[in-house]
Parts: sequence; structure tokens; C-alpha cells
Amino acid sequence: MVFPVSKNIDIDAIEVDADGQDDGFRTPEPRFPKAAVDYVDSLLEIQRQRFDRESAISQAAAAPENSDLRAYVSHPKSAHFLADGDNFIGTGWSELGHRRDGTAFRWMGRLGTLLLPLDMTSGGTITINGCGYTKKKFLETLTVWIDDQPVPGDMARKGFNRWIFSGVVPPIQWRPYSILRVQSAGQARLAVGMDTFASVAVCDIHLNADQPEAAKKPAI
Repeated sequence: MVFPVSKNIDIDAIEVDADGQDDGFRTPEPRFPKAAVDYVDSLLEIQRQRFDRESAISQAAAAPENSDLRAYVSHPKSAHFLADGDNFIGTGWSELGHRRDGTAFRWMGRLGTLLLPLDMTSGGTITINGCGYTKKKFLETLTVWIDDQPVPGDMARKGFNRWIFSGVVPPIQWRPYSILRVQSAGQARLAVGMDTFASVAVCDIHLNADQPEAAKKPAI
């Protein structure tokens, strides 16, 4: 799912619609708000993407010379996912936007996901840098998950609209691709007159499993 945000949108000039997320934002069936449908669609799509990629790996590893899947797939211990980077592969994000200072970002709805080709069997740390939110409560209630594991952490606001989430990644069972889920409590209209709904804007995500012992307490 891609939110129709202009590539030239100015995040510093955004006005939030105080009317909230529900006005004019429902499917023909009133029991199923569009926000809920988009959430489910995003989750199903990222699972499909993982299935397709892992199926291709499994087929290649089935060759006699590649009998050990884990040995066949070599994953790094750390990765930096920039909003405008080629490895920012997932669902629930808007088109690329830029702040006045040139910083790239993507809005998410209630859910933003990324595929993680990383070895996190020993745990590690995660840092998410953001540069906007439509309502403060969506930032305060943000939760982070890797596969089915919650990622505990701290949220800090940095200057005008800037924020950072620093968390501790628990040991994650190995597989070719894990799924990062960033979830918000809701979403609201980006600006008056725009039929675009979002919760928070993300600039980059950094995961590091090189030093799991240093992940006992996230640093802000």
C-alpha cells in the first residue's frame, strides 16, 4: 500500500486536521474502517513478499551443493535503512518526501513494515529516526515488533517534530527474512483538504546485532 503523498511535500508546512481520522475515511461497509483494511492489506503484502523471497532462496539452496540453508544464506549483523535507500523494502509507506533541509522521509499509516535480511539470533539494538507526526498520541503509543517479538525501548522528541526511538532487540529465531513492524495507535489527515491519512514520518532505521551485550539499555 502506498499513500499518495507528493514527492515535493514540505513536511515543515504540514497542517494537521483536528477532526481526526474517521471523517470521510470509511469503506462502503461501515463495520470495516478503511484504516483497518489498509492495516491488514499491508501485513498480508509484507508476508507475501517474504514468502516469495524465501521460496526463491529455498529453491536455490535445494541444490546438492547448498544443502544447509543457513550456511547458504549469509546475513550481515547490522544494516542502515534510509527512507530513500534501495533496501527500504516494505509496505505501508508513502512516496518519498523531503524536508526543507533535504532530509528524506516516508509517512506511514497505522502500520509500516520492512524486510530484514539480518542475523539477529543474539539480539541487538534498533534506532528509528523520525521527522514528523500528525498527532502526539500516535508517537507516544508507537510500538515496534520484529516478527512476533515486541521490541522494548524509549521514545524521545528532538526539536521541532523530530523524534527518535531507541530499543533493545530480543534474540530472534533465524530465518532468511524477518519482518519489522512499526505500529501506531491511529492516523489522521495530513492537511486540510488532503484525502491522505498518516501517523508518523520515518527518515531512517538502523539495526545493530554486532554487540548484543551493549543492547541491555538503549541509549537516547
